Amino acid sequence: MIRRGTALRALGSLLDRSLVQIAEASADARTYDRRTVNEVADVWDNNTFPLFHAATARTSIGRERRARAALSWMADFGPERRSWMVEQAAAAGHPLERSLPPPIAQPRRTRDFRGHVTPSARPLTAEAALELATGYDVAAGEVRSLLIERAGERLTGSLVLIVPRRYDAGPQAGDLPELHLWLEDVTGVHFASDDRRGATLPCRAPQCAWERRPALMPASDVTARCAA
Repeated sequence: MIRRGTALRALGSLLDRSLVQIAEASADARTYDRRTVNEVADVWDNNTFPLFHAATARTSIGRERRARAALSWMADFGPERRSWMVEQAAAAGHPLERSLPPPIAQPRRTRDFRGHVTPSARPLTAEAALELATGYDVAAGEVRSLLIERAGERLTGSLVLIVPRRYDAGPQAGDLPELHLWLEDVTGVHFASDDRRGATLPCRAPQCAWERRPALMPASDVTARCAA
């Protein structure tokens, strides 16, 4: 547990570490890491007010109570946010893991206020690829966008495919669903703009490489999400 009187310091240290990370990610234009800058800055989109709300409480007990609530709120965003908090707080000398509430399992799908279903991201394993191929005709997919960018010394990428459904979604189905893939540690890219149709998922346990004929983008980690 965080000792009494240090929750606010831990919360403040996350802001300090954010500034350090952004400075390091943007120090050199040749290795500019846009995604890190965006993700770290996004942490404080909904957490700046809780930080100042905690810091301006009249009593030390009130400051600690508000700081703990702010840390819990921040960690509820998801497992990646929680891991970032634990890692950055530890780097600043404030262990957080035991002070946070137990992580909540993320649902496979969520529904927004309009009733639209949004699936969560998951590693593209052989099992996930088989599940995608069962519900969607990936071989008939069409490339909507391809992005490759530098992340420090690495290359990352994202690919969006429009894929037909294999099931009847009813008269309210609307547009064809999008398959989003995020790739880490990309080692090579080839894309033929005159051949944007057709894709395969050649899976090798435990992860999959992504292949779009005639493009090949090897990656050590591939994450996929298909919006139904």
